[in-house]
Amino acid sequence: MKDIVSIRLGDVYVRREGDIVKVRERVRRLAREMGFDSTTQIKVTTAVSEVTRNIYEYAKSGAISLSLAERGPDFGLQVTARDDGPGIDEATLRSIMRGQYQSSSGLGVGLSGTRKLMDEFDIQTKPNEGTRVTLVKWMPRDVVSDVKNRIEELRAHLGEDVEDSVVEELQQQNRDFVKILSDLEDKRTQLEELNGQLNQSNRELNEANAKLRELAEMKEEFLALTTHDLRSPLTVISGVISFFTSGRLGELSPEQKNMVTMMERNTQSLIELVNDLLDASKLESGTMRLDLASFDLRNVIKELRETMLLPLAKEKDIQLVETFPEDLPLIEADRAKLRRILLNLLSNALKFTGKGGRVEIIAERQDERIRVSVSDTGVGIAPEDVERLFDKYEQTRSRATRGEKGTGLGLYITKQLVELHGSEITVKSEVGKGSTLSFTLPIKQ
Repeated sequence: MKDIVSIRLGDVYVRREGDIVKVRERVRRLAREMGFDSTTQIKVTTAVSEVTRNIYEYAKSGAISLSLAERGPDFGLQVTARDDGPGIDEATLRSIMRGQYQSSSGLGVGLSGTRKLMDEFDIQTKPNEGTRVTLVKWMPRDVVSDVKNRIEELRAHLGEDVEDSVVEELQQQNRDFVKILSDLEDKRTQLEELNGQLNQSNRELNEANAKLRELAEMKEEFLALTTHDLRSPLTVISGVISFFTSGRLGELSPEQKNMVTMMERNTQSLIELVNDLLDASKLESGTMRLDLASFDLRNVIKELRETMLLPLAKEKDIQLVETFPEDLPLIEADRAKLRRILLNLLSNALKFTGKGGRVEIIAERQDERIRVSVSDTGVGIAPEDVERLFDKYEQTRSRATRGEKGTGLGLYITKQLVELHGSEITVKSEVGKGSTLSFTLPIKQ
């Protein structure tokens, strides 16, 4: 990059997936020691994680060089990712940086988002000649002098042989993730207040809509990058937990078993949350596609019943009933996405149905489609809650459901997936008497 003077601090080599976590830890620690605020720390860590993952996935090995950058009065953190991998041709790189590239492997698609998270971005790459990506984040000028006086301290601090801890990384990921969600919630509140003021005039409404679109694009891109970045450490953590529960390290004490069980449960909850956020992002960006096939609806219900639903039903002594006609024809749908729809509806029905209740799934033919309904004898939904039932991050707020936890994304995603199949979801409910949610699927032609 033009006119930038670099002061090298150290390197981290990337040879295995665990090195991605190591790079995250080193960069986060360095950004914190330099005095970057917490939001900037998250941005820098996310950007560096993306280029580090590219090194591991597409070049198999490489290195991350950490330096201090100086250009005139500006001073900041410089990160250089280099590898000797396959490289990227000029046309593909141009498409990637414009955000137009469609890749089944995900090659480089995060680079356009990475560029927006940093102040300076440069990439040098050619086919079969490797790739070199340089990122810079400048510091506020009022803290530059302090950092300049601590260069040797930063270099020594970065070189400390600190033992990597997957659990500590997860805890930091949790804190980062909670902060992101909190910031997004604050922005949503601000936007709601802004919308109330915009009703004063058409001119103010047009200006606010332009700001809203920009904020929404930034939010979705940052959310997609961050949730994508959470998958790698969560996968590592899940593998470590499985190693403990397999017994290969010996018999665990009761206290250790309780701790491992708690870690496993929380990790799975985080993985489900990340999947929900990624799916919501794909649905909003229009990148989710259907993989249509013909199959028997009863087989999907049977699979869900045996693997996911029966334990929930038995725990609350709920009767789980299936009502299908003998001559139910094959349907044409995306099996994985239909499974997600049914799991969301049935698990919600079980969650909000009291002990000794009843949950029923019904399939019936209507012309050239099959109507699928999930009915329960649960707490029901208040009329004022039905209208916002499928809103993103929204949950019913009746006293009977206040104790249930979740992101409020399940039904939002369900509605979007149903609409992808050319249908709509309908709700019939009465407080204290239960609910019925229905949608249709096309019959195999």
